[in-house]
Amino acid sequence: MAKIMIVDDMIVIQKMLKEILSIRGHQVIFTAGTGQQAVDYFTNPNNEFPEIVIMDHRMPGKDGLATFKEVLAINDAVKIIFVSADESVREEAIACGASGYLIKPITIKSMLNLIENLVA
Repeated sequence: MAKIMIVDDMIVIQKMLKEILSIRGHQVIFTAGTGQQAVDYFTNPNNEFPEIVIMDHRMPGKDGLATFKEVLAINDAVKIIFVSADESVREEAIACGASGYLIKPITIKSMLNLIENLVA
């Protein structure tokens, strides 16, 4: 199972994803409410890197795309899945190396299938 980070400014989405992923045996090692918190986590050498990051795009401060680029510059092995209601950056995210882009509202099945395909 995968070690996962959730980056979303909506606490309810963080909690929902964490619970669902935990039920399926995944370990959520960190949740961030802003892109900067995610980048700060990756820059701390004492932190364990996740295998997968679930990233919202529209967040206060640093948006998902800027966060994505900074995180990949630190660790290019991490797989990043965008989960956003904003389709405007979908093509750019995929072109930059995103492992997936799910449009909110998402189904639990689509999220779990994507994660399980990435860790297979």
